[in-house]
Amino acid sequence: MERVLISAVGDLFVLHVAPRVDKALIPRTNGRLSSVGWNKVGLLTSTGAKSGKPRIQPLTFLEDGDTLLAIGSNYGRPNHPGWSANLLTHPDCTVEFKGPPRRYRAELLRGDARAKAWATAADFYAGYERYRAKCAPREIRVFRLRPVTD
Repeated sequence: MERVLISAVGDLFVLHVAPRVDKALIPRTNGRLSSVGWNKVGLLTSTGAKSGKPRIQPLTFLEDGDTLLAIGSNYGRPNHPGWSANLLTHPDCTVEFKGPPRRYRAELLRGDARAKAWATAADFYAGYERYRAKCAPREIRVFRLRPVTD
């Protein structure tokens, strides 16, 4: 599956088809099934940085202990993805991934913590390194999402 996703056809699929499918499919499968398989993609609901309105974005999440990693690669495009600006302004968010929606608080990683998380991400999906090279000199944002307990 990874080879298909890092191809030109895969780029078109993940840019134009997958987000529409995932916004409908993920909620119907309790956060487990997406357009690329089981337990790979979830839905991030963040608050718009400018609008203040809820914004829903399908994202690949990587489990790292009891936290999640979210990688702002934007498929190697030159600009940061909108959801990353939302998390910088409003770090409280909801994620539906491998189960019902849960609340999280996002933290932008820097330094050694970012480097370690990036290595985890690049090991998970080889396409992240391709995206990094493609969007240079932009540094891809990496967020750690920590569960919020009441």
